[in-house]
Amino acid sequence: MIHVKVSAAVYPTEDSEKVIKAVSSLFTDIELEQKDIEITGSETGVSPSFLLLGEGGIDILQTLHGLIRREEIIDSVRNKAFSKGLSSDGLSVCFSLNKQAAFVGIPSVPAQEEPLGSIEIIIRADSQEEMERLFEWLLPLTEEGKPVVEVEMDYVEKD
Repeated sequence: MIHVKVSAAVYPTEDSEKVIKAVSSLFTDIELEQKDIEITGSETGVSPSFLLLGEGGIDILQTLHGLIRREEIIDSVRNKAFSKGLSSDGLSVCFSLNKQAAFVGIPSVPAQEEPLGSIEIIIRADSQEEMERLFEWLLPLTEEGKPVVEVEMDYVEKD
């Protein structure tokens, strides 16, 4: 089974409703909750006011799936995010998406750490095979930017 966690820090200079809109524009029917952040030690700079957290199954990735295709960035997202974010055991992947681009419904992987943070995504699978099927569905191999083969979402969690 696929489990997806999404989080975004909200800073004092940001409008929390805009951050909610940014996250919601990429993830299908995600319900976000606000979580306070505990500040420890003597940190410098501006700290986030709170975190927005949401989680669910593969179904919350449906919108992101479509947007990646609409923007024709399958290769870019796979190369920038998934090639570096896959865990050593192959059971989870972590990647970030830009909050400002998400606000206008565009998934974009930031080139570097962003001053006001990004939208952080963690996807976990029960097996390496399931994670491989997730890649085949979300970020398939392409030729000239178009998927070689498109599989349905139910292919990912098949027995």
